[in-house]
Amino acid sequence: MTNCEATMIDVLYIAVFVAFFALMVAFVYWCDRIIGKNDASSIDDIDDIGDGSTAEQPGSASTVKTPQEVTS
Repeated sequence: MTNCEATMIDVLYIAVFVAFFALMVAFVYWCDRIIGKNDASSIDDIDDIGDGSTAEQPGSASTVKTPQEVTS
């Protein structure tokens, strides 16, 4: 294999690599247009109260019973 052939293989490899990632980015944008963006994608949308529940589910952590509470 000559030096020119090796250089062409390297260029072809890099072109395929860049084309693959460009295709994947285009696919993600296309899917976002079809199904819409995720509304809860920001960490600011999650409001932790401190007991494991969120603002959308108040008190959900207190409804879980331990085995002692179930038997008594």
